[in-house]
Amino acid sequence: MSPAARRQTKKASSHRPARRQAAQKRLAAWLEQLPQLAGPAFWLMVLAVVAVRVWRLESLQAEVFGDISTATIYVRDVVTGRWPFYIPLSTGPLFHYLAAPAALVMGLNYLSLKVSSVVISLGALAFTYALARRLVNSTFATLATFIAGISFWLLIHSRLGNVPIVVPLLAAALGWLLVRYIQQPERRWLQWAAVVSILGLYTYPGAYMLPAALLLAMAILHFTGPRVPAGDWLHVLALLLLLALPYAWIVSQNAVAFTSEGYLGGKFVLSAQGLWQLAQNALKAFAAYNLKGDSISRVNIAYRPHLDAVSGILFLLGIWFWLRQPRRREGLILLVLFALLHVPSMLVIANNQEVPSATRTVGAAPLAYVFVASGLWQLAAWLRTRFSQAVTVAASAVLVLLITVLNLVGYFGAYIHGLPYQNTPIARHITDYANLLPENTQVYLVGCCWESSMPEPISIQDEIDRPQNFHNIQPDELSCNALEATLQGPAVMVWSYRESLPAAQLEACSERFPAQLYTSRGGLPMFYAAPVQGLRVVQPSAGLEAQWVQWNAQAALVSYSALDSGRIEDVLDGNFDSLMRGAGDNPLVIEFEFAEPPQPRQLELTLAGLNEFEVLLVLTYADGSTHDLHEVYSGLPSDPTVVLELPSVESALSKLHIEIKDSAPEPANGYHIHVRELVLE
Repeated sequence: MSPAARRQTKKASSHRPARRQAAQKRLAAWLEQLPQLAGPAFWLMVLAVVAVRVWRLESLQAEVFGDISTATIYVRDVVTGRWPFYIPLSTGPLFHYLAAPAALVMGLNYLSLKVSSVVISLGALAFTYALARRLVNSTFATLATFIAGISFWLLIHSRLGNVPIVVPLLAAALGWLLVRYIQQPERRWLQWAAVVSILGLYTYPGAYMLPAALLLAMAILHFTGPRVPAGDWLHVLALLLLLALPYAWIVSQNAVAFTSEGYLGGKFVLSAQGLWQLAQNALKAFAAYNLKGDSISRVNIAYRPHLDAVSGILFLLGIWFWLRQPRRREGLILLVLFALLHVPSMLVIANNQEVPSATRTVGAAPLAYVFVASGLWQLAAWLRTRFSQAVTVAASAVLVLLITVLNLVGYFGAYIHGLPYQNTPIARHITDYANLLPENTQVYLVGCCWESSMPEPISIQDEIDRPQNFHNIQPDELSCNALEATLQGPAVMVWSYRESLPAAQLEACSERFPAQLYTSRGGLPMFYAAPVQGLRVVQPSAGLEAQWVQWNAQAALVSYSALDSGRIEDVLDGNFDSLMRGAGDNPLVIEFEFAEPPQPRQLELTLAGLNEFEVLLVLTYADGSTHDLHEVYSGLPSDPTVVLELPSVESALSKLHIEIKDSAPEPANGYHIHVRELVLE
């Protein structure tokens, strides 16, 4: 305890009865001895919080689900050098850049995302320790960090490998910086607080209120001290506005997502009784700590409060601890930050079933655990005034042990056993099966998500050894007559264990699918797989890859230059954000042979990162005639779209040969031609 804090405590205690003053002196003397014990206790705490995060990390919560599959797309863009800076759905780029180092070392897979999540969560715990140590002392910090480290709410998100784990890191860091400013009123702490808070905009909606929390905390200090000078206000406001400019640009580029018709804006649509719904959401959000929590079993023990029963009581006692003098100033700052971190969840008016949310409010977890530790700290102080030191230590140890048991049993027992389909990773098993197939075998996943939203095709695409051989097709794309035009041999088809055939319309040729049912070690059915009989094997041209694709609602055999990222399907999906990148060929070659020749009028080609380039088209028609079209471009934007008008002829187009040549000098790392979209009209 610092000298200033002791003086404040002494002043606040001077009006109390003599008996209580004597008890306070005994307690202060006892607390002065505790930091000597914090050395081994600290390292035991570190060992415990690390151990519970890494034990069986790969197999517990084993399946990639929808939100995480979005993260893998973004991280892939980072590690392949595209440097993405946009917001898919509602997540910003910060987590994906933080996850990139592990992906580069370990490969982009679910385990690398989990390792990144663990590292980020340890950062959040480090700031929790720093915050608690500033608030009280190192012993209190060890206690608070241990409770935070083993509690199931934060532990679940620490091992998920998903974006929201960054929010507790930012929230704990912001809390520490604000307390640093209170104790040492220097502008630099507020400047760093501005940087940390604005990073919330680039992370996740759960952190969107961090800048508001900073400004409100500064306003509170105006009345409680230390008063923030006008110059510091100007510096903070200017820094917030400057750092928010890139986010404003992101919003302008994807404005639909933030409107009532978009993914994010659609969650905040006010209804006729919106204010009443908002009040209900607020009650549910704060009641989640002691009464009823999130119903989603992937991110919570379904319906279980965020805190165990013992921690829930201590949490309330801890809030009271910080509302009393001489800690009220710091307590108000903590409570403001804690409360505002719940606002994004409360604002989900359009679907009140999403409130409470363990994910959108996880940023408040470090503060909640500081309150829990504060409640235990206050209880120990009360016990020490009435009982011996041995009784106080024993009672406190029992409570800590009980909290530990409840949370570890909660995570490794109730949470894991409550995961969908008994934590059976269907996508992982399909990936393992596909990796055992011969090198040139094409794998066709028919449909998806047949059991508790599993399997997720993107997770298979990311972890399979030969992603270029993996294809996700829909049952309605299949028919007995068109198998040869749709599939490339040799091929294996994988589909739901609920259906005897990949598609009902394949009944007439069912003998071509000698299916085998694959089950988990626990005997749960997972998927059917069958080699597709009678397919012709495609022999690509020298130096080119070849496969069948669906383009413009028809089958086409496409041959293309080697790629080092992306897939040929990425240029045919109508999605500007997906692309493929050549592995070094210049020109990059893409060649289509149509099963049913079309009669197109134009080809629209969207590239990335090219300013000077040439495009050569060689068109072969059904009557045997050919036509060449050559265009040279320069001075275009970095992501140019060019339209090539095709000749008007009576015969249909049977073959389309495309060459894209970069006219600029060869870069140090070689030519890597990026193609975003091909549209044939």
